[in-house]
Amino acid sequence: MHKILIFGSNGLLGQNLVRHFYHKYEIFGASFEDENYIPQYHFPYYTVNLTDRLGVAELINKIEPTVIFNAAAFTNVDKCEDDPETCWNVNVRGVENIVDACGTIKPILVQVSTDYVFDGENGPYTEDDTPNPRGNYARSKYNAEKVVSNADLEYIIARTQVLFGNGKRIRPNFVTWVIDRLRHKEKIRIVDDQIGTPTYAPDFCQALDRLLQNEAFGLFHISGAEIISRYDFALKICDVFDLDATLIERIKSKDLKQKAPRPMNSSFKIYKLINYTGWEPHSITEALQLLKKELQAEHG
Repeated sequence: MHKILIFGSNGLLGQNLVRHFYHKYEIFGASFEDENYIPQYHFPYYTVNLTDRLGVAELINKIEPTVIFNAAAFTNVDKCEDDPETCWNVNVRGVENIVDACGTIKPILVQVSTDYVFDGENGPYTEDDTPNPRGNYARSKYNAEKVVSNADLEYIIARTQVLFGNGKRIRPNFVTWVIDRLRHKEKIRIVDDQIGTPTYAPDFCQALDRLLQNEAFGLFHISGAEIISRYDFALKICDVFDLDATLIERIKSKDLKQKAPRPMNSSFKIYKLINYTGWEPHSITEALQLLKKELQAEHG
């Protein structure tokens, strides 16, 4: 039976990983916050910062996990431009600390990565396409991939993008942000020139589960299968959640004047994932409907 250690267990992905694997394996959670955000799930929780080399090593040696999920990262891409040192320390040095601590334990390491490793000029992308990261966040995540791929460990590098879902006390994701603003009758501006393959967090967890079951290691793109612009994605959100689409202003990326460069079309081809697992993600509409049920069950 696997012993799974989840770094970043308080985040959107971390919480969904806990929920998915909780009844299957022995779970251990770790985040830099002082408390576990989902105490209804009873598992040992540890406060640790990935930049604390000794703390990371002590935790891994104490638990001796068979699988480590690293879902922790400094993900605010614009703040990464302002604070490149913290970006690098968390996203690269932190991964080095995990790898160095694995030593004789030799767990399977699952490193969550991003579509930002691509420049977005030639999407959709397969795992064989050559990354060209732009911006501090993108470069840090690509270097983290190199750390993992060069380690003497079985690993899964799981690139994902436009992750959405539900969690306790988490930062809004694109879908929950759109829902919140439009329910409050606030106007929002959405770009129509950034294109991707949105990913439902429970689907991401299911895909990882399938890869682990099949002992399929290496680099995988894990996302939804539908290529769509942010604007059209927002329209689908409006359809499923009965929101007023006239509150959405259609704009271009240049109108936002964002600090960090964004890949314009970083959508994924997920043929490799499907071939290795025999599994396919929900459609965007199906995923949004599932999220709607989840939110209704939680909030009424």
